[in-house]
Amino acid sequence: MHPDSITQWLGDFTKKYNLPRVYPHKFRHTMASLLYFNGLDSVTISKRLGHAKVSTTTDIYSHIIKQADERAADCIADVVLRKKA
Repeated sequence: MHPDSITQWLGDFTKKYNLPRVYPHKFRHTMASLLYFNGLDSVTISKRLGHAKVSTTTDIYSHIIKQADERAADCIADVVLRKKA
């Protein structure tokens, strides 16, 4: 399948259903974000994305890493500081 076929199909689909334009590359970012928010490490995510250096991944997704870390900290605080009923 030619890459333009997917782009064209997504364009037609979003237009038909009056949705915002979606580009295939966005799925890549969505995947990385979902993996970070579900606790996967940067090395694993970097390999999945095909980056030669982990630093490339951490540079691109630093804002997501920060958000995921804040959620993890909140989770731990909830467990440790949970009041007993």
